[in-house]
Amino acid sequence: MGGVSSAVFAAQGVFLLGNAFYSILYPSSVATFEGSSLSGTPEGAVQCIGSVLTSLALGTYYLISTYQRDTAIMVSSVPSRLVAAWVMYRNGGNWRPVAAFEASMALVASAALLWDRYM
Repeated sequence: MGGVSSAVFAAQGVFLLGNAFYSILYPSSVATFEGSSLSGTPEGAVQCIGSVLTSLALGTYYLISTYQRDTAIMVSSVPSRLVAAWVMYRNGGNWRPVAAFEASMALVASAALLWDRYM
C-alpha cells in the first residue's frame, strides 16, 4: 500500500478507535447525544450494540489477518481483548464469563504468538 493510502487508513483507524473507546467508557454521552438514534437508550444497551458491531468487524479482520499471516494485527488483538475484558468485567453480571473468555483468549493468543516466534 502506498504512503497516502496508509496515512488515510491510519487517520481513520485512530479516529475509529478513539470513538470506540469513548463510546465504551462513556456510554451515557452516546445515549444522551442530541439527535442520536440511541438517545434515551440504557448505557448497557449502548455498550452491547458496540460489542456486536465490534465482533463483526474484528471477526472479519482476524480472519483476513490469519489468511495474510499478519502478525502485527494478531499482536494488536492482545491489548484490545484485555481492554474488552476489563470493560465487560466492570459491567458485572452475565458479562463476567464473557470477560473471562476475552482475557483467556488474550493469554492464548499471546502464548501462540510467542510459540511461533521462538519455537
